[in-house]
Amino acid sequence: MSMINAYCVDDLIIVKWGSNDAWGEPTWASSGSASDLNCKGYIVWKTQLVRDFKGEEVTSSVMIYLPKKIEKPKCLGRRLMHEDRIWLPNEPIDRAIVAIVEPKDFSHPHYEIYLA
Repeated sequence: MSMINAYCVDDLIIVKWGSNDAWGEPTWASSGSASDLNCKGYIVWKTQLVRDFKGEEVTSSVMIYLPKKIEKPKCLGRRLMHEDRIWLPNEPIDRAIVAIVEPKDFSHPHYEIYLA
């Protein structure tokens, strides 16, 4: 068991991106569908400036540590993408992913995800 798994105690749901609509905007399956992934992460509530995938500076209000094991076929089945959304506990809506960072940590591979 890797060290990051010991800290992942917060429940969250990853809403998988489905496809793009006629205008090129991402679409998702409705919440509660079979494509949603219930997983554990570590949520850090702090506001900071980060660069999004376009290179623009944006404000993030929460960061999540997620183990890379979510990429396994029985979990997400692929890499985490900016089009995916994350539903945090006790929140009425899901949040957009602003930035995904993969630190160069070979013993405990994980994601650092910044949300809007």
